[in-house]
Amino acid sequence: MENDNQLYDIDGNPIDFSKDDLVYKLSFETANLVRRLSAYIIDLLLIVVIWYLVTLSLFNELDKFVQNLGVDSTDFENLILLDTFKNMVLELFFKAIIYWIGIKIAYFTLVPAIIGNGQTIGKLLVGIGVVRLNDLEEVSPTRLIIREVVGRAFIETLLIIPYIVSTCMMFISKDSRSLHDRVSKTIVIKLDLYNLE
Repeated sequence: MENDNQLYDIDGNPIDFSKDDLVYKLSFETANLVRRLSAYIIDLLLIVVIWYLVTLSLFNELDKFVQNLGVDSTDFENLILLDTFKNMVLELFFKAIIYWIGIKIAYFTLVPAIIGNGQTIGKLLVGIGVVRLNDLEEVSPTRLIIREVVGRAFIETLLIIPYIVSTCMMFISKDSRSLHDRVSKTIVIKLDLYNLE
């Protein structure tokens, strides 16, 4: 027979009240979509600036090649030069994508590990943080790597359909958990209501 007074966590599992501080930990509120998107936009702007500064050197080789061409239209009729230019642009494109993914992973794993409480700079500014779903404790570096590499970089960045599904999940679900939150069993909460000690 099911106990009517039993409380359940967000996944529907019964909550164990044997820990002294668990009652206090129940007083949290998930971060709403506006806060999450605000934090993500701030983080994305920082990542774009870092990416731009890092990839600036990639364009130097292409700039030198274009400067050596001159302004004569016959340069572009030369198939060898045109093929070289095409290969350089493709290589630049793929390097820029790899740098983007690498910088994004590094930012979303290293910054929360340095700041603590699962916070990036954007999350810190809007007062939210990432915690483990089952006990609301600080996210370990291993879980951050799973969250970012598997959830965000691989599933959401490289594959378009899961990114759309993940975004829709944030709008539809009452806890605003995206796909990378579900993969890593984390939740984004408002830290001004819940104090991680």
